[in-house]
Amino acid sequence: MHMRILNLFPVIAIGLTLVACSHAPSREQVGTACATLAGRTVSTSSIGLPSGPATVLSAVLVAAAPESISGNTLTPATPEYCKVLGSVAPRDPRAQPINFQLNLPTRWNGKALQYGGGGFNGVLVSGLAPLRDAAPGDPLPITRGYATFGTDSGHQASTSPASEPGAFALNDEMLENFAYASYKKVRDVAVDLMQSVYGQAPRQLYYFGGSEGGREGLTMAQRFPADYDGIVSVVPVINWTGLFHAFVRNEVPQFGDWLDAAKTPLIAKATSDACDALDGLADGVVNNYLACQGRVNLQPLRCPGGADAGAHCLSDAELSLMRGIHSPYTFSFPLANGITTYPQWLYGHEDSLDGAAAMNLVRWVSGSAAPTAPPNASTAATQWLYGSNWIRYAIARDANFDVRSYRPESFAGRVQQTSALIDSTNPDLSAFFARGGKLIIRENAADRAQSPLMGIEYHKAMVARLGQAAVDRSTRLYVSPSSTHSGNARSVTDKAVVPTMADLLDPLDRWVTTQTPPADAIVQTSKAGLPPFAVQGSRPMCRYPGYPHYMGGDKSLAASYACRASQP
Repeated sequence: MHMRILNLFPVIAIGLTLVACSHAPSREQVGTACATLAGRTVSTSSIGLPSGPATVLSAVLVAAAPESISGNTLTPATPEYCKVLGSVAPRDPRAQPINFQLNLPTRWNGKALQYGGGGFNGVLVSGLAPLRDAAPGDPLPITRGYATFGTDSGHQASTSPASEPGAFALNDEMLENFAYASYKKVRDVAVDLMQSVYGQAPRQLYYFGGSEGGREGLTMAQRFPADYDGIVSVVPVINWTGLFHAFVRNEVPQFGDWLDAAKTPLIAKATSDACDALDGLADGVVNNYLACQGRVNLQPLRCPGGADAGAHCLSDAELSLMRGIHSPYTFSFPLANGITTYPQWLYGHEDSLDGAAAMNLVRWVSGSAAPTAPPNASTAATQWLYGSNWIRYAIARDANFDVRSYRPESFAGRVQQTSALIDSTNPDLSAFFARGGKLIIRENAADRAQSPLMGIEYHKAMVARLGQAAVDRSTRLYVSPSSTHSGNARSVTDKAVVPTMADLLDPLDRWVTTQTPPADAIVQTSKAGLPPFAVQGSRPMCRYPGYPHYMGGDKSLAASYACRASQP
């Protein structure tokens, strides 16, 4: 794979996306219909899974609002729309309802977009937020004319302590809703309500999610292939079961020797020193993500004698931990679809920003203090918070279970049962592809939440099952080399921001509606956060197995790079 980047900046054609379908109702008709929705019930016969009825709790016509700025915070423009809040009743009276929000623009483009959630969900996804990895100034989907909707997946996190986000999994229906059922139920209710307001179902219906939301999107393609025309799945938690077991593997040893957060820059520098120049440019950015892995050797960082001696070195226990993180996690029995391993994490960008300015490795692996049982939500690594919750509530089903003593073999039946429920590892997307469904997957090579190799393994499994030609007709896998789980990145050496922002909804829509496949290299940008949103840099995000190799010229421009195949 070797090519120059021809088109630097994709154009978001707002005007084109706002062209209404031929029989779309007028603005006045949508407003009138909106006023009649409150109190409406959607019967169980309109929902494709066993369910209680859905009820519209409120429906309000919201006036258009221009883009606004408060301090350094930008609020994007929104059009006039009907804001619908509702809930889907459970079958089990002990289960919580599935809450949802549906936003119906009065100028509709005939399409709908379902937003995915994140983490353990439990918070209502409004469908009004910028898409994952959107650049400042990108118009919201609803501003482009999409009807948008989201859900809390059937439980409310506010009813549990922050340290117990997995407590809902003690209830079978709530666990099933989180795994897959809530997204299908809300989709069916949303389509029914769109039919009522617009007089027709959407011509195209897409799913866009990242992390847990990326898993949801793949789940929809696998379980309900007739319901979606296209899916964008960013850093998807494909093999949830394998990942959460690997979380525990990574965290339990730190009860004896915590990986001090202060050691993160030491590890980041060692990986950068080993791998930075493999992409043709020494700039503190590891682009050649696969070639890097075999070149990293942390052994020279060993503390004299092997005992912890401070932030300038790694103890034997810490070296062992790092070797474990960069090794596969293996089960002694098969999970869903015959999978027995979860892949290792990749090296690179351990101290890049992730989330609310937390360092990448610190946020996910070490936390700001040693782990405790039960976890302390304010200091725990997210891997420990999530992993220990899953084992206690979904596997052992005992809030007081000591995860430090956990052995999956002792719970093999339950592990397999939950794997069949929640893992999105089925590579057979033939039914989804047969009806024209398109799938875009984005992996971030510096992800410490989930391994980007899982997306690569899933792509390989699809090729093995369906053939290269079939996968190429309907799937694109991109890898953003230096990006963390939440998408951002910075140079290890000079801390400069790395371009990682890219719109994937428009390429998906063009692929579905005009049969125009996305480019093999999509330009990522970094932009100023406020108008006029000045472009500060650009870099290509290459189709797997490509990575951006520096060819000469201005390193801040995508045209200075070409996609080459990254190989171990």
